[in-house]
This record gives sequence, structure tokens and C-alpha cells, in this order.
Amino acid sequence: MSILLETKEIIASILNLPVEQLDVEAEMTDIEGWDSLRNVMILSQLEEHFDIMFPPDDIFDLTSIKAFAEEIEKIKG
Repeated sequence: MSILLETKEIIASILNLPVEQLDVEAEMTDIEGWDSLRNVMILSQLEEHFDIMFPPDDIFDLTSIKAFAEEIEKIKG
């Protein structure tokens, strides 16, 4: 399974939305239920799932599923 698909499934689960409903390019502000609290939950769950730590300076740039997946790929090298 790709990092993008895993990321999408984790975010869909946290937001209680069907995976098919999420557009990986959409900004978090355009996705129902994706607020700052849920964003913290998403960050935490992704870090745990992929065994990574997001750099604090980059966290505010992660505003879409695709951005999260690209950052995870970058960190995992």
C-alpha cells in the first residue's frame, strides 16, 4: 500500500469520512470536520503509524493529504 493511500485512510478514519470522499489535493479548510483539534490528532496518528516525527517548522505547511504523504516520504527517505 502506498504512503499516500495509507495517509488518506488514516485521515478518513479520524474525520469519520469515507475514503472515497476525500480529495488528496483538497486543503484541510475545504474538508468537513478537519479543524485544528483533528489536525493534532492526524499528526499524532501519522507519526505513530509511520514511526516518524514531523519537524515542528514544517507542521503548518501540511494542509492537505498529499502534503502529509509527501512529507512522510521525505522523512522516511
